[in-house]
Amino acid sequence: MGSLVVVARGLSKRFGGVQAVREADLEVAEGELVLLLGRSGAGKSTLLSLIGGLDRPDAGTVTVAGQEGPALRGADLDRFLQKTVGWVFQTSGLLPLLTAAENVSLALRLMGKPEGPAMQAALTALDSVGLAARAQHRGNELSGGEQQRVAVARALIKAPHLLLADEPTAQLDTETARSIMALLREAADSGTAILFATHDESATEVADRVVRMEDGVLSASVGSR
Repeated sequence: MGSLVVVARGLSKRFGGVQAVREADLEVAEGELVLLLGRSGAGKSTLLSLIGGLDRPDAGTVTVAGQEGPALRGADLDRFLQKTVGWVFQTSGLLPLLTAAENVSLALRLMGKPEGPAMQAALTALDSVGLAARAQHRGNELSGGEQQRVAVARALIKAPHLLLADEPTAQLDTETARSIMALLREAADSGTAILFATHDESATEVADRVVRMEDGVLSASVGSR
């Protein structure tokens, strides 16, 4: 494994009377796929949001690629969200009237890349997830599994230091879910740090390490592969 990309220490977050995350310590290295395993409501999504800069902790610290996401504001936070972290959610979040290629290229366009190079990079990214033949199909013309593949391509095209995957296989059939897991494994093998939150025990097959979460508390990491 490479150098540490994520270093979280004592992260805590409360919503009303619920302690969603409790003093969480976690590290993820470059090229490592860490599986965050737990049932719905365990606090997985909240932890990912804290690490990915979408929410701020009540206590504790977290750095991603040397940047303290919770401390960033304004344009600095925007750059962190655009360049440092990639996301894949339970639903793909594609713009339905844009083509697959347009959806993927949009990630680069928002970072200021010209349309031509962004589109060429998008076509290459779609080819890498096996969707070259579907590049010109609109989001609403793709199957659920194809939409998630586009979402993975959109997240990875930015070459983020960290990819956060929040239940990306929850709405997919078993075979399609395995194909998404394989894509995440390939991304880790190419050097991307990945934190993959799921309730699916079968995902342990692609993980380097498994961390279980229950009622906001992380267990000790265990090796998998």
